[in-house]
Amino acid sequence: MTLSKQIVIVAIVAAVGGAGYYSWPVAKTDAASSKAAFKAPRQPGVVEASAATVQRMERVIEAVGTTRAVRSVEIAPLSAGRVVESQLSQGTEVQSRSLLIALDSVVEKADVLEAKARLEEASRALQRSDSLTASSGMSQAAIDNLKAQTKIARAQLERANKRLEDRFLRAPFSGVVSLSDIEIGSRVKAGQVVAVLDDLSGVLVEFSVPEDHFGSLGSGDALTAQAAAFPGRKFTGTIDAIDTRIDTASRSFKVRGFIKNADRSLPAGMFMHVSIALKESESLVVPEEALMIDQGQPFVFRLDPAKDPGLFRVDKRAVAIGRRGFGFVELTDGLNPGDEVVTRGTQKVRPGAIVKKRDLANTDSANAAHSAGTGS
Repeated sequence: MTLSKQIVIVAIVAAVGGAGYYSWPVAKTDAASSKAAFKAPRQPGVVEASAATVQRMERVIEAVGTTRAVRSVEIAPLSAGRVVESQLSQGTEVQSRSLLIALDSVVEKADVLEAKARLEEASRALQRSDSLTASSGMSQAAIDNLKAQTKIARAQLERANKRLEDRFLRAPFSGVVSLSDIEIGSRVKAGQVVAVLDDLSGVLVEFSVPEDHFGSLGSGDALTAQAAAFPGRKFTGTIDAIDTRIDTASRSFKVRGFIKNADRSLPAGMFMHVSIALKESESLVVPEEALMIDQGQPFVFRLDPAKDPGLFRVDKRAVAIGRRGFGFVELTDGLNPGDEVVTRGTQKVRPGAIVKKRDLANTDSANAAHSAGTGS
């Protein structure tokens, strides 16, 4: 093949390749344009919505506290001794002035007998002095001395009776005796606590409340308490007292409530959750599922009517929340009554998106008809 023919062939191949290279982007662009022209328009998302409504809500103050008996006292003897009798029946209610324990009292009984004898002797000597005064002219000093001896003997008898009485420990009021390890034969010391007597006809619950509620509570206000040991049971009571001082560290004040305990089910020292319902007030509420949080800021997706009928534009609206109820939350700022917010489908929408609301009535009817048809 001659050189001239080779040059001609190379020129032809180069011309064909160049034509294909320049024509390929045009073909690709035409194909993409054709595909875009036949692409179906995007359908708006479907969401469920609910309107913000005004409801009457109770303002509830919640706190935690610990119970204690209405009256409680530690039983301790005033003198040492050996226990000769014990009525410390744990968990059994005792009556006021009933015997709890008795200490050995042989010496104290003997001291009482001796004191009685001294008083009788002094009293007889004083009686004889009355008759001798008229007959022999007994001096007034001697008579005064006999009177003093009688008073001293009477005082000694009173002290002996008091020491004897202290050997018997009695309940100062009706109540329940706590667990005790004291048995007959045990030796106890003066001041040693042998038992604790609690009056559990009612219990007091002390708890702290933030200072911004100081003016909202008053003596006699109702409260409700619950304990983990009694699931589902509510104990009702009233506020018994409110502290007049506010803790500067916690910025709270103490409140003491009283709960009747007729069945003695509540012990002293039990942890309780206390709720105090204040007066009702009108509040703007939305379903709880409509509320979302973004970097600590609560917000909702509000629906604004779009140009086309039945369509809505999504508006992200920051809100301020207040109290919570069962299935709803109070909004103190950000919405007006009647504003519709997205409750279902919040994860699929974005601010500015066009959506339409699901017809819940038709959906429920369709589900009912399907259930009837399947026999479920």
